[in-house]
Amino acid sequence: MSRRKVLFYVHHLYYLPQFLPVARALTDEDGFEVWFTAPRSGNALDYKLIESVIRATDWQFLSARNEKERRQAILKRNFAVTVFGKSSHIEKLCTPDTLAVLLYHGIGFKACYYTDYNPRFDVRYVESDYRQTELQRRGIPTPTVVTGFPKLDLLFDRSLKEEYENKLRLVEAKPTVLYAPTFYPSSIEVFGEQVARQTADCNLIIKLHHFAWLMPKYRHQARLCRSLAENYAHVRIAEVNDYNIIPFFQLSDLLLTEASSTAIEYLATGQPVILADFVKLRWKHRLFRRRFENQRMDNVIRQELDFAWHCTQPGDLKSVIHQALTRRESMRPLELEKRQRLLGVVDGSAAHRVAADLKARLNHR
Repeated sequence: MSRRKVLFYVHHLYYLPQFLPVARALTDEDGFEVWFTAPRSGNALDYKLIESVIRATDWQFLSARNEKERRQAILKRNFAVTVFGKSSHIEKLCTPDTLAVLLYHGIGFKACYYTDYNPRFDVRYVESDYRQTELQRRGIPTPTVVTGFPKLDLLFDRSLKEEYENKLRLVEAKPTVLYAPTFYPSSIEVFGEQVARQTADCNLIIKLHHFAWLMPKYRHQARLCRSLAENYAHVRIAEVNDYNIIPFFQLSDLLLTEASSTAIEYLATGQPVILADFVKLRWKHRLFRRRFENQRMDNVIRQELDFAWHCTQPGDLKSVIHQALTRRESMRPLELEKRQRLLGVVDGSAAHRVAADLKARLNHR
């Protein structure tokens, strides 16, 4: 019997941590042939990095000279399954026989988690009962299956942690703070050098959003953080090809971020989260801040952030870190409650649940 071809459509490098565990789970199943592809119309460096990651594996990478030829090659192969991280024109990339799957690339603090919808999807895999209920409440008809979040399966793989321990050479006697800001609106510009000064008693790992490396309007963030790593001995910066944040989760004792997907993902570690309550907004968004927040953000899920510690101004960071580390037991019951509610089951097997459901759906076709 010929093997069923599965295609992972990778819009950006940072989608890979969500896709790779599922690709491995399908590879472990008999009868699947795994492929990856990425749009040529996007950022050239992003495309090159995605291709290099996949070509270093046993999986196949579908490339072409231009977008037209790539779409034709995808349709010609008539994939049994195509997995997307967002909806973007999927009807042009699937034949009528293709099982179209949405495995969203993040937990989602932005409103697009719900508005990014395409009726061509046959199934959507979600991390928790909470998400399934919210999607149904908002009238989105795509069938959903609760599987957990495959990206977090990597927390149970210690090999990457060991690799990054050797690479970063952290001071073991110090606690490690992971600063993982989003690209916009971000706390980076407001913190400036304070994020390094206020963490002088810690190891500080800075893991920027991928867009800080790729998009010209955010590259000043990468320049600033690289400068901090060069001028402060306790600061390390993850490079553009360090696309997977999970090893940094494993190495850290605390997360510093804003209201972002990372804050919820980090609940899986059982370690405290600090939210910076200050960000730099463009002038038009400062003038119409409430409208901006209502249009861009999911204000329902933002109300779930009561498990986090809050830093209201950059100069308070040192004291908030101390509180979060010394009084962590006071937040633990709420962290556990929110972990179960927002992440569902975290057991290292989410990807295998996705693979098992895909196999069952194909067998019933």
